[in-house]
Amino acid sequence: MKLCAVQMHWDVKDYESPQVFENKIGSLMEQVREATGWDEDVLVAFPEDVGTPLFFTNSYQAVKNANTLQDAVKCLIKKNLPKIIYYRVRYRVGWIRALAFATAKDTAKVYLDVFSRMAKSFKATIVAGSVLLPDFEWNKDITRTGYKIPDGNVYNMAFLIDKDGNLTGTQKKTHLVPDLEDQGGFDLSAGKVEDLKVFDTPFGKLGIAVCLDCFKEPVIKALADQGTDLLIQPSANCKVWDKEEQQGWMEGCKKAMEMTKSFTYALNPMMTGCLFDLCFEGQSSIMCNLPSETKMGYKDLDETTGFVNLAK
Repeated sequence: MKLCAVQMHWDVKDYESPQVFENKIGSLMEQVREATGWDEDVLVAFPEDVGTPLFFTNSYQAVKNANTLQDAVKCLIKKNLPKIIYYRVRYRVGWIRALAFATAKDTAKVYLDVFSRMAKSFKATIVAGSVLLPDFEWNKDITRTGYKIPDGNVYNMAFLIDKDGNLTGTQKKTHLVPDLEDQGGFDLSAGKVEDLKVFDTPFGKLGIAVCLDCFKEPVIKALADQGTDLLIQPSANCKVWDKEEQQGWMEGCKKAMEMTKSFTYALNPMMTGCLFDLCFEGQSSIMCNLPSETKMGYKDLDETTGFVNLAK
């Protein structure tokens, strides 16, 4: 069995159309299979928010030359104004959350369709990063997804897809990044720690802690108490990856592994690249609690045990 944490570099051009997005994900999956061969079972974890820019897909030509993410969002609001006003009134929410509702069905369909096909085509179990969506009526068979918006909430949600292309689990982010994901930013709703789940997979019991969640003790305890063997932390870090940030990152997945020896492996896939003026940096990593003399570390930090692979 092989484990892969994807170091993805994104650009708004990757979301020009559903086919362009599928080509991007497919090219990454091809790299995975080139490295693992086709005889191994493989788990592939993508970074946080990999599906979120699908918001722009239906309006790509209108937003592609925007200088800032804020300008792109304003353009989307103008193009979808009647639907957005409806959702603002219907759910008494702000402009950003209403925009998420207006684009949610198309975003979810492309996201699920692409990752389901990738899982089947490459015979891989996939943690498909995350995407900003309402909590639709999810179904193991993605063609039977119910796209009725249930309430006024939008979540940062991670999705688990098996190698047959079936949706086998979802996980909501419970701790939102201040001024980016809360009411000062994307106006998301936080999931509840008590709703966190662990999923049976061929790789063991898999627990997902979306980015900031992995820094939070209640989340780690909830996943450990349910018997997690394999911890996945999909991340998108919009800060400069300097020494200080790397030191701070040691308090996340790495600390969780040190404090919870029942976690055998951890994967931290990270996003890099810019969406308009919002840029992301980091080093994807795979960690292990099995005895090993191997030492490595983030690029500006001393090497240490616990890492088994790190992106450059």
